[in-house]
Amino acid sequence: MTVYLAAAGIFVCIVFLRILYETHTFRVTRYEVRSDKFPEMMKDWKIVFLSDLHNQEYGEKNQKLIDAIRKERPDLILVGGDMLIRGKEAEIFPAVRFMEAMTKICPVYCANGNHEQQMKEGMERYGDTYANYRAHLVSHGVHMLENETALLTIGGMESEISGIEIPVRYYGKGLPWKGKKKFEGADVEELQKKMESSRDRLGKEEPYRIFLVHQPLYAEEYEKWGADLILCGHLHGGIVRLPFLGGVISPQLTLFPKYSGGHYKKKESDIIVSKGLGTHSFTVRLFNRAEVVVITGKKKNQRPE
Repeated sequence: MTVYLAAAGIFVCIVFLRILYETHTFRVTRYEVRSDKFPEMMKDWKIVFLSDLHNQEYGEKNQKLIDAIRKERPDLILVGGDMLIRGKEAEIFPAVRFMEAMTKICPVYCANGNHEQQMKEGMERYGDTYANYRAHLVSHGVHMLENETALLTIGGMESEISGIEIPVRYYGKGLPWKGKKKFEGADVEELQKKMESSRDRLGKEEPYRIFLVHQPLYAEEYEKWGADLILCGHLHGGIVRLPFLGGVISPQLTLFPKYSGGHYKKKESDIIVSKGLGTHSFTVRLFNRAEVVVITGKKKNQRPE
């Protein structure tokens, strides 16, 4: 019995140390995307995708994280939301300081996650906190996309980047066997209309379309809206990851969520879900390191490196 207790104690210590390590370090995860929409003369492009920082800091004022991102020399930085933790005014400033540093590397486009959305929808509780947060980011040069689309050129290729705000009710918690709430209603139809390609409206050739949308549970619906690359976060990699099964649980308390973290292919769309950079509610990561996601766009006839 003593031997078993000792073994159990050692195992618990190892798991604790591993969690401590994973909640205080991050890695760079790399993906490649290819598309028939990429023009023949397109240059390879690089995007850094960030999500779910939740005011986490790696080094003083996040200098380790900033240095790692700068080293990648990205063409764009895209932010998928939840960079802060909803709350009082003072809690916005770590995220503001970090986002200001990002704008000194390259252009930054940002969508909201559920924490920003809760502050935005809940003014009776949070007051002007979201409005002040947004104003700080815009003043530093961050392009905020709140159900809006930006047209830009990347690698010589015309692109659209759309930031999609999912209403707070689609983040609600449920029992593990309950599944996801149906993504439907007048507000969803209105959201879909807003995401129609501006090139469609102008009658021009369809550009490469990138959707920044925090909630990955409805990725298949976003694909139907015409996205070529869908960038999500929110699930923190499923907190604990298991071989062949992926993430164990979502913030909605859904067991083994389909899109917990990684690169998924759906017809002609790429779905990339960040495992996030921070934690919230449960300060736990196991076999699931925080990550900076680096996405490289390459022509289809190009050999993988």
